[in-house]
Amino acid sequence: MSGPAVGVCRRFEGRVAVVVGGGHGIGLATARRLAAEGARVTVLDLREAEQAAAGLAADGLAVTGRELDVTRPDAVRDRLAEVRDAAGEIDVLVNSAGRLALADPVALELDDWRHTFAVNLDAVLLAAQAVLPAMIDRGGSIVSVASIGGLRGGPGTPAYNASKAAVVNLTRSMAAEYGRHGVRVNSVCPGWVPTGFNDPLTGTMTDAQVEQLVRSRVPLGRQGTAEEIAATIAFLASDDAAYVTGHALVVDGGLTATF
Repeated sequence: MSGPAVGVCRRFEGRVAVVVGGGHGIGLATARRLAAEGARVTVLDLREAEQAAAGLAADGLAVTGRELDVTRPDAVRDRLAEVRDAAGEIDVLVNSAGRLALADPVALELDDWRHTFAVNLDAVLLAAQAVLPAMIDRGGSIVSVASIGGLRGGPGTPAYNASKAAVVNLTRSMAAEYGRHGVRVNSVCPGWVPTGFNDPLTGTMTDAQVEQLVRSRVPLGRQGTAEEIAATIAFLASDDAAYVTGHALVVDGGLTATF
């Protein structure tokens, strides 16, 4: 998808947004959507931030990119301070960095468990800690990408599921803590989205087999798109969701309705 989304409004005109993990997949689609709606966006990612930002800027969007290793606490704090110095106080923070480790609980290495939590959970807390002091004074919105895996159990991905469940509950805790300051904190829980993130789960399956699996399990009969998740994130971050906080919004084509 190239160029601003057709028909989108300008809900983020004059606002500053940061997308952590915005170099690809859902994060990249979110950076595009927020910028298309008028935000000045900074993409932070381990490897692809500058390339992603250059591509969005070439489409006429106000996007810059900086490298960030979210497992390094000092780097998270320093990068977000740099964004504030360059662009102004941050109005919208989107946490989209993610890691998927495959192993059953017995085989799961402790280092893999810790690394998964560092990327999926610790980074959410660190980024929030960096932006919340200013948001408490002026309001703001934080949206984190969790997963339907954080709402239920499942075989093969215990670290991922546990970390995403923690994201959902951390979201609720921050919403309860800072709502009185005008800060809204929400999460979005995607189902199947073909961004490459699920490749470890489907690596031995053909595209046709994946499509058949999705059709058999998802009531809407298809996978979602990164753009559909980005639109949901933009809603939660916008004033259209002014009375929504502490919520884990499921976007899964009805999959969890069948459990």
